[in-house]
Amino acid sequence: LLHLPCQARLNHKLVLINTPFLNTETEDFSYCFCQCSNLTSIPEGLFDKNIEVTSFEYCFQDCSKLESIPTGLFDKNINVTSFNYCFQSCEKISNIPIGLFERNTKVTDFEYCFEVCSNLTSIPTRLFDKNINVTSFFGCFQNCSTLESIPKELFDKNIEVEVFRGCFSNCTNLKEVPEGLFNNNKKATNFMS
Repeated sequence: LLHLPCQARLNHKLVLINTPFLNTETEDFSYCFCQCSNLTSIPEGLFDKNIEVTSFEYCFQDCSKLESIPTGLFDKNINVTSFNYCFQSCEKISNIPIGLFERNTKVTDFEYCFEVCSNLTSIPTRLFDKNINVTSFFGCFQNCSTLESIPKELFDKNIEVEVFRGCFSNCTNLKEVPEGLFNNNKKATNFMS
């Protein structure tokens, strides 16, 4: 894929974000901090003023030193439709906050959202409960090599999903797949890999 640069991406030395974005008209945060490989943290309330945002695609992709995601990071972004690749290759993130996406009810895509988060060991129960319009989890947790478990109810409310292709591919430390994990995903047609 061709990746277009953004202001932060042009500065690979970015270590700290110390203020919320104040531009309330911004609709697209795609690639915003992509490849900021020295970024270690995200401030709380960073996107609180940006209620019109529709995309966080690739936003923190390849932030390889990023250690955590603040609780409520996307709480005000009620118009988001895509988190594709949002935290891909954030190798130091060890957990996902409970309710991270609970206000993002318009989301349709989580493709590769947490791919290669190789320090992630678990997923919060009901992480995607409010994301009832999602159609694709393609590669969402692919290559999360330390992931040990999947909550049984993870996809219970995602009745519009059509694609789970590669969702847990190469999760080499995964011990089991819960019985009935996909029981409510009647529209799903792609479980390849």
